[in-house]
Amino acid sequence: MRITEKEVIKRLWESADRYKPLSFVKFDEEFLFITGVRPDAVVEVSIENGLSFKALIEIASVATPKNVAEKCNSLLDCIRKLNRPDLVPAIVAPYIAGKQAKILAERGVSWIDLCGNMVVNVPGKIYIERTGNKNKFPDTSPIKKIFQGTSSLVSRALLLRPEGFSSQYELVDFINSRNANITAGTVSRVLKSLEEELLIKKTKPLIAVIDAEKLLDKLTQGYVDYTKYQKTRTYKFAVDEINKVFYVFFERQVNYVACGFYAAKLKRLATTEQITIFVREVEQVKKATEFAMVEMVPDSEFGQLCFIQTIDPCVWFNSSKAQPFVPAAIDDIELYLEMMADTPRGPKVAKLLKSQILKGQFNG
Repeated sequence: MRITEKEVIKRLWESADRYKPLSFVKFDEEFLFITGVRPDAVVEVSIENGLSFKALIEIASVATPKNVAEKCNSLLDCIRKLNRPDLVPAIVAPYIAGKQAKILAERGVSWIDLCGNMVVNVPGKIYIERTGNKNKFPDTSPIKKIFQGTSSLVSRALLLRPEGFSSQYELVDFINSRNANITAGTVSRVLKSLEEELLIKKTKPLIAVIDAEKLLDKLTQGYVDYTKYQKTRTYKFAVDEINKVFYVFFERQVNYVACGFYAAKLKRLATTEQITIFVREVEQVKKATEFAMVEMVPDSEFGQLCFIQTIDPCVWFNSSKAQPFVPAAIDDIELYLEMMADTPRGPKVAKLLKSQILKGQFNG
């Protein structure tokens, strides 16, 4: 549960000892009022060596990059209208992350969080920096698993089309036309979170990525975290004539797609003797090959054909179409994520994919 602005103020005041050498002398919430601009409070702050200053405070109960940037603008606008350069603009939040801290530093705004971190800068007089304390308020972040499962398809689609989308509905249609099924409601919620994190820009004529590399990094972390807790069912077989298996799959319309280093091999990025394939149902595979009298011998140790059973929508999204004797392959983004999680060899393949992903040049 997120804490309110009043709770942020209350906790700051109650834990003032945590912020030494700062000492909060006065806390005035009714000090200022300007039409259209109202700061949350003015705090008179003293330092142990006798220096003091007044800080104009904005509370950010949810300190997303967008929210922090907007509150910075509000503070600086207020100080300009008051013609009070002596007032120090400052943000108080449950937790200030790295990206938000960078925004604040660029705009010359001080900050304090309830985890004991702070950067207080009074030019020419005071500079205090204390960082490294962990986030004790994880619920204050609006992003919840938007880089995993079906929700992650929104970010993937935005990377696939760097020129952007003219509307949310165009984005939904784009995703659903590429072997996926996502609702407008899910897309709307994900876009809102991505916008709060300043990863995309969302205006009436355009929805597009602002920071493609950061978005790809977020997808990677979400994928790695997700795969840590997923139990996959794998089946290995020894097969003499692999082309017959692929032909049966094509003829019997078996859903399958090459993955891992095998997909990298098909894209000429790696070499491997192991053939690894995602399938929706292993039983469908067995029935199809048995009907065609193609022998697959279970061999968990030396089998060169490995099936991974999954219904994860991400592995089927934007995959290439299967042809006789030519396996379909996962798209570049899915392969990049798999390689990043497959250490130590995988990241070398991922590095080859990254530049073409960020340039919007895809194979798959």
